[in-house]
Amino acid sequence: MIPNALSRWVKKLNLQMKQQNRHICMFIDNFSAHSISYQPSNIDLEYFGPNMTPFVQPCDAGIIRCFKAIYRRNFCMRAIDLDDAGERDIYKLNILEGMTMAKQAWYTITSETIKHCWDHTEIQP
Repeated sequence: MIPNALSRWVKKLNLQMKQQNRHICMFIDNFSAHSISYQPSNIDLEYFGPNMTPFVQPCDAGIIRCFKAIYRRNFCMRAIDLDDAGERDIYKLNILEGMTMAKQAWYTITSETIKHCWDHTEIQP
């Protein structure tokens, strides 16, 4: 998100929390673009320390790596199938094919893999 978009999103969330009479804590990585210029009334913003992202964000704890591995495997299998069929340009891929392969890769990731990545972060009981 660009800084203005993040600020707008936090303001909108803060308004929802205010309307529901709730107070929440939001953890944010320390990427410089993730800073906002105001202090929301119903959201406490806590920034992770430097180099903590791989340890506290489940996607960085293995979900993205798993997704990429599945996508690459499927891409290579597709190239082999095209080569076996006599196609010349076995690596050519249009946007729809790429998006479809990404969707298939995402749905291949098991709930156990996602749970393991969350467990690895140790940020929830």
